[in-house]
Amino acid sequence: MVNDVFCEKKESVCNNTVNSGIGSTSFFVGGGEAMSESQRHKELADFLKTRRLRLTPQAAGLPFRAGSRRTKGLRREEVAALSGVSLAWYTYLEQGRPIRVSEQVLESIARTLQLDVEERNYMFVLANQLLTATAVPEENRVPPSLQFMMDEMESCPAYLIDNRCNIIAWNRLACEIFGNFPEMNDLERNLVWRTFMVPEYRRLFGDWETIAKRLLAQFRIYFAKNMNDQWYNEMVGKLKQNSPEFAEWWQQHEVFGIPAGKKEIFHSKAGLLSFIYHSFSLVEQQEWILTTFIPDPKTDTGEKLKKFIVS
Repeated sequence: MVNDVFCEKKESVCNNTVNSGIGSTSFFVGGGEAMSESQRHKELADFLKTRRLRLTPQAAGLPFRAGSRRTKGLRREEVAALSGVSLAWYTYLEQGRPIRVSEQVLESIARTLQLDVEERNYMFVLANQLLTATAVPEENRVPPSLQFMMDEMESCPAYLIDNRCNIIAWNRLACEIFGNFPEMNDLERNLVWRTFMVPEYRRLFGDWETIAKRLLAQFRIYFAKNMNDQWYNEMVGKLKQNSPEFAEWWQQHEVFGIPAGKKEIFHSKAGLLSFIYHSFSLVEQQEWILTTFIPDPKTDTGEKLKKFIVS
């Protein structure tokens, strides 16, 4: 049985960049620090419970037994037995108690709950097994060479987000398609806030729910890495208070990596636009994500975009 370890503990109208204005990472001190650790334990507990309840006994390899089960999914004792830990220890973990968890135990639980790569990494972050993100410099300026590269992509909308999902750089076509970023305040340029709280942005997407859920799941990974940063807690609080969808989906603990795929946009001037989009993490600033939208060659999107390119 795995050992149970306890611990009592360029700048124009549409070719633009902005200082991210995110400042240095704020860490709580005194009672605030204890509150942050308590929150981390609760997040881990909630995550484990959601993953336990979605896994059926059959999927976990347990024998089928006729009769009703009160528990939807696996029971705590089943997870404990399959993971090689005591029931009391696993129960404490799901109760959010201040238990220090070893890497060996986490790997065992991940296998039992059949977590994918993103979910496993997310669990490790919540269990404090990965280093939290380093403090962000006071000013994050987008290198001119990076802005130049984005500007040269004249036929493809592109924007850059930081580790808080703030849009900190963009090209002209991104402004035409997604909104006039230079005229927005900091909150309106936050991709998560914009997705859930700005109606005209929401109306761009026919499959808004899928897009919003994926973005929230990506944002949750950032949240886990930066739980000591007061900005994240305040932003999540605002979104839960103002968006019923965010409040509901946040409790599901879904996690998602850097996105790629297809996206359809209903533009007020151009009509239906179809893109294939890719997102890239920068080597020199790995928490910044550059997303580019390539017109789907099977559609007339490229032709529609020409009116914005020549205007």
